[in-house]
Amino acid sequence: MSKKSQFNSEGNINLLISITLLILIASCGNQIPELGEWQSLGLEDKLVGKLHIFDNELYACAGRDGLYRIDLNIGDSDWDYLGLADTSISSMLESGVTDIIKANNDLVVSYGADFELQKSGIYRSNDSGETWIASDSGMSNQSYPTTSQVIKLDQHMSTPESIFACTATGLIYYSEDGGNAWKRIYGQDGAGAINYSIIINPNNLNEIWAGGETGRFAPFLIHTEDLGENWEIITFPQNFGPYTVDNAVYDIQMNPKNSNVYYYGMLGVIAKTTDKGRTFKRILNWDDGIYRHWCISINPENSSELISTGHFLYHSIDGGRTWLKIVPPDDRGELFALEVDWDNRIMYVSTSSPGNGIYRYVF
Repeated sequence: MSKKSQFNSEGNINLLISITLLILIASCGNQIPELGEWQSLGLEDKLVGKLHIFDNELYACAGRDGLYRIDLNIGDSDWDYLGLADTSISSMLESGVTDIIKANNDLVVSYGADFELQKSGIYRSNDSGETWIASDSGMSNQSYPTTSQVIKLDQHMSTPESIFACTATGLIYYSEDGGNAWKRIYGQDGAGAINYSIIINPNNLNEIWAGGETGRFAPFLIHTEDLGENWEIITFPQNFGPYTVDNAVYDIQMNPKNSNVYYYGMLGVIAKTTDKGRTFKRILNWDDGIYRHWCISINPENSSELISTGHFLYHSIDGGRTWLKIVPPDDRGELFALEVDWDNRIMYVSTSSPGNGIYRYVF
């Protein structure tokens, strides 16, 4: 072998080693943790109410601090700020950026603000969050209530341009064009109720469930099977929760294999129905204290497996008959948002004070 050939060969080997080392170093900052380990992903001191994964990018709805995104494909990735922050807004879960969905290539964000600020309830971006436009045409825009209290979004996955929005003033809106224009399908101005949750039957666009809290602090459910033309109001049994009256429905999830079975995250309670709300059963109560179960996630391939937030993470593999408690690092108070990557068995959660922040957990 000539000296020149030997030099080129050794040079290529050294270059390959250098590239490999750079890749390993770059990935160390954000490596997937081991099974059963917690890993901090940052965003401390941010009150994050919702987490969603789209195209292996994790979005964090951080209220008045705006919207953030991190690329889960890149090992040493930082959070990108995508805008929509406003420190004049109150720091609470129903304020600022409250939820996000992806409609085809557009990002659609729900937004809550104090009434006098007259913010739009919906913002939309067609350039991956570089710029945002108000997109709430058709929503109420009176002195009370304004459109600035949209707190939850859902969409029909087979037709992602079909989007539903519910508000802190008890209203539900529907858009069939990806969030450009909206029409009201439930509620009256000034009714006093709060709709925290909404879910669309993935097999039937016309079937919608929503839930929240009445003006008298009682939990409620509403249900339609004709896209909001007619609604059924469903109540829970008396003394179903830890208090005689005060409770709310914070999340609703449908069994992906059986549209008669639903789970409801509430204050101190997770409820289950197997007959579309005719009867309810408590499958988790307040033994660990009275905390809100903000989010529930169900394994789409194994509908007996579900995970809920609360004071801990609660994991069941038998449809809620028994639960395993997963204790977060330190004392993080309530756990708020939950996004589960079921394919890779990774949970992403947001925490309340003290500290706040996003954590990742492999299970």
